[in-house]
Amino acid sequence: MKLKKNFLLSLFIISGCGGENSFSVSKIIDGNSFELNNGIIVTLENVGNNKDNIKILERYLRGNILLYDENNEEINNFNSDHIKAFVYNSDGDCINQLLSGITEITKDKEPEIKKNNTAKSSDKTIVHFNQEDGVLKIPIIIDGVEMYFIFDTGAGLISISQTVADNLYRQGKLKDSDFIGRGEFSDANGDITEGTIINLSSVIIGNRELNNVQASVTEGQNAPLLFGQSALQKFGKVSIDYNTNEITFE
Repeated sequence: MKLKKNFLLSLFIISGCGGENSFSVSKIIDGNSFELNNGIIVTLENVGNNKDNIKILERYLRGNILLYDENNEEINNFNSDHIKAFVYNSDGDCINQLLSGITEITKDKEPEIKKNNTAKSSDKTIVHFNQEDGVLKIPIIIDGVEMYFIFDTGAGLISISQTVADNLYRQGKLKDSDFIGRGEFSDANGDITEGTIINLSSVIIGNRELNNVQASVTEGQNAPLLFGQSALQKFGKVSIDYNTNEITFE
């Protein structure tokens, strides 16, 4: 099945997890399957059984989850005690995508997932951007350290260079437990690079703090810093005003 999604400058993403159709995980079975609280066994669509996946599943399958079939229809009822599914957690992360080695989220539509840390429609964060060589750069604080990132809706994850990661590690901002695994990452130009997947405990943009955001460390000391979908999808809407050089997150 070919799944696809266009990332727009105005992003209407997920809003909540926890209705009667959401489930929780009772235990991880192996690198691509787990057991629900109702005893149903779920195998992740398009994900191989790699033992290295277990750490990622333990980190990201916490709280309530939603299940979708290959036709992008929500799974509410079970005709079998063992199913295959696309799985979304309460932060809006597609678990299949996290484990697929490609960071671009590619579903036709977003599921309805409620999150405690989603901005309310009345909450707005306005950030000024600088435009350099056709790209927009915005100030972001990563684990207490301020840096300028390229605003990149085509990047699946926040991306930092090896140099930045090394500095954060030396300062104790990154811990061994924050290193999740390896993967391949695509940017807005379609370029594929290999790197390390990490967890950022704190990402501050304007007056908003996002916690436990997935990021990639791109090999190469001078790789660009990209502010991608792993952070952008935490917001309900993102819009750009080129007249005032401002990006509004809400």
